[in-house]
Amino acid sequence: MGRGALIALVVALLFLAFGGLFGGVSMLLDPGGGSLGMDVVLPQLPVSSFVLPGLFLLTVMGLLPIFLAYALVARPSWRWAEGIERASRHHPAWTGTLALGLVLGAWLALQAAMIGFAWPIQYVTAANAVAIVVLAVLPAVRRRFVATNG
Repeated sequence: MGRGALIALVVALLFLAFGGLFGGVSMLLDPGGGSLGMDVVLPQLPVSSFVLPGLFLLTVMGLLPIFLAYALVARPSWRWAEGIERASRHHPAWTGTLALGLVLGAWLALQAAMIGFAWPIQYVTAANAVAIVVLAVLPAVRRRFVATNG
């Protein structure tokens, strides 16, 4: 079960990355949101363009999940993340993945509060956030990433 859950977790991260990269690049190329049909949403937001949300999507929801997917598979030893490993008692890739799932949930809650849930992709992304958190906390997955140094 642990290996299958880990594969599902990596797939969920890569799915998130695909959406984050697509959405982020789209928003950066069209900061007014017209090409995405989101220009009607812009007046409801505390920003004047989609540049900041686009950068967030590109980095946090696009590039970071790719990095974490790699790290879950390769389990590299990172000196710079030893404090995270000691604090969480798990490999930093696991801790980062769980944190990312929770941040994704918060991002969606903020969207719901500001603009509601009007697009199917929001529901798909919410399901993906739940999947990331649930898969990460499965006992078999957690055991796989228990810290060996801390």
